[in-house]
Amino acid sequence: QEAAASQVAQSGTIRERTVTPPGVVALMFLILLVLLALSVAAVPQFNVDLDVDPEERWKEVILYYKDLGAIEALTTDSSNPTPPPDVAQVWTESVESQLDDDIEGEIRGWLKYGGFNLTREHILTNMGMYEMNYPAYCSGIVAAMPNGTVVHGRNMDYSLKIHMKGKIVGWPELTVDVTFLRGGQPLMTSVTWPMQLGIHTAMRFDGWTFEQNTRRLGNDLELNTAAVQQGGQVFTLLARRVMERVPDFETAVKELWSANLAAPQYFIMTGAGPFEGAVLSMDRGGVHETSSPPLMRLNEENNTWHLLQTNDDVNGPPGDYRRPFETWKLKGSVQSQVSPEWVFSEMHGSGLKDPATVFTWVAVPATGFHRTVLPNETWAQPEILSETSTATLAQTFLAPRRTAKL
Repeated sequence: QEAAASQVAQSGTIRERTVTPPGVVALMFLILLVLLALSVAAVPQFNVDLDVDPEERWKEVILYYKDLGAIEALTTDSSNPTPPPDVAQVWTESVESQLDDDIEGEIRGWLKYGGFNLTREHILTNMGMYEMNYPAYCSGIVAAMPNGTVVHGRNMDYSLKIHMKGKIVGWPELTVDVTFLRGGQPLMTSVTWPMQLGIHTAMRFDGWTFEQNTRRLGNDLELNTAAVQQGGQVFTLLARRVMERVPDFETAVKELWSANLAAPQYFIMTGAGPFEGAVLSMDRGGVHETSSPPLMRLNEENNTWHLLQTNDDVNGPPGDYRRPFETWKLKGSVQSQVSPEWVFSEMHGSGLKDPATVFTWVAVPATGFHRTVLPNETWAQPEILSETSTATLAQTFLAPRRTAKL
């Protein structure tokens, strides 16, 4: 006591020792755990090495979906939409004719490790899911910063649900990011779902991005079935092969613009070069109808610094509220606002995001930046900024994995 009194006398002040209540400590610990959880990627991430035997390269992804219960659910849930048997047979035979030895090996891998009731027919039918007129609605924006760097934003909308391990889940729970490797280096990244071997949302590093959107013109299933029997291609496999092989934006645009497709659709693309951005309104059969929108591009000279594509032709009346509402919003924006976060805010905000949105994806091919955000998440500024070089990204862009649990 005397020692304590002496310390008080010397300091001239009395310092009270504060004790944090146990409840506050517990709350602080809980907040810390939440923050740590948020720092980990919500979307599981995997590598698929193209130098590995095709039968083995998807093993980790397959076992993830198997443990999750997704393969069992997708092959046994009677509520999942399925085409009539005669239509399914036409499509499986037609898709099979478009396969190469590499994809055949990957299919064998899914059958080897997938288990349950997974069949070759399941995988082949999945490849032609869009062309068989399954419901899917999407939106995309490409926008150039003042220095010409282009940002690509994409919403994938898909309202189907499945019964998995006693719960009803949607496609956000089945979404993963896959990075394809070649020669030990990242070649391209793809947002991926179960049994998906092609691409619908992807970026080639140091190259270009790809997004596919639904385009319905009427009587689609009948006309698409006739087109695929005449050699029309399913887009997912075509787009993957082009992205694996073609390093630059302009060549990719030319190849896809000239493709013979089984179904009409929109391709939204951006490149690593200044003002490289385009929207391709594709018709079936390798032709471009005069009534369809022309190929649209970003253009610095006429101040076209953004393009918007939903699910209707821009030269016709809107099919829903999204295009006119977002067009009105963009008219109130200026080019200096463009950044990955700004593009995300447009995609994730009122106008484009809807209850069926599965994920929002933002990518910058000039830097290798990409981010997949689920509907219940917000934008969190990544540690890797959009200005980071691709050489650095090759070493650091993969976020830690988190095992999804139901």
